[in-house]
Amino acid sequence: MWQLLFDLDGTILDTTELIMQSFIYAFANGLGQQVTREELMTHFGRPLQDQFGLMRPDLPQSEIDRLIAIYREHNESEHDRWVTLVPGADRVLRELASLGYPLGIVTSKRLDMTMQGLKLVGLDHLFSCIVHTGSTIYHKPRPEPIQHALRLLGAVPATAIYVGDSPYDMAAGRAASVRTLGLVHNTFSDRDLRSSGADDVVYGWPEVLQTLKQWTSACNPKPSVNQER
Repeated sequence: MWQLLFDLDGTILDTTELIMQSFIYAFANGLGQQVTREELMTHFGRPLQDQFGLMRPDLPQSEIDRLIAIYREHNESEHDRWVTLVPGADRVLRELASLGYPLGIVTSKRLDMTMQGLKLVGLDHLFSCIVHTGSTIYHKPRPEPIQHALRLLGAVPATAIYVGDSPYDMAAGRAASVRTLGLVHNTFSDRDLRSSGADDVVYGWPEVLQTLKQWTSACNPKPSVNQER
């Protein structure tokens, strides 16, 4: 049986504007600095610790921790106001679950906020495993979160697929030797996803469903990276 893994932010939940506004708020109220959307996009999709550290590498850890706290306060208070479904995600995920596919989430988000988002859109009951930022020491684009999800599901890379919207998702899936399907929504381009390791790229959830059905019905598990090369 194929195991289907999904990113959360930007893939199932449209959280882009919430994330952008939370970063803008944190930099303005924590450092008195303005930050552009272009600058934020440079590291968009990474865990907060990584993104703040990469954007302001000279800051001590105590200041990064303070920025994270400010970000989270704003993000949590505004969450339900801004978060919506990526169109079609709910219908497709319910259909995949009804067909018997084990489904999992692999996200760089905290568990409590992951569950809040899934409950908000009524999808919290569909997933057999949820890997979040507290599940592993290392995070995307490294393979450990996907590898951890496979262990939880008792699965192997050859029969697993990871669907995500960011280059970090694609790179993590590639490093974990699973098939990778990039979803273009409102942040990264087809080129961004393919250059980071996507096996294919689609432009909406109807195409996600079509591609997953094609891949899983073909009965051709993904070769290892070494075999491909």
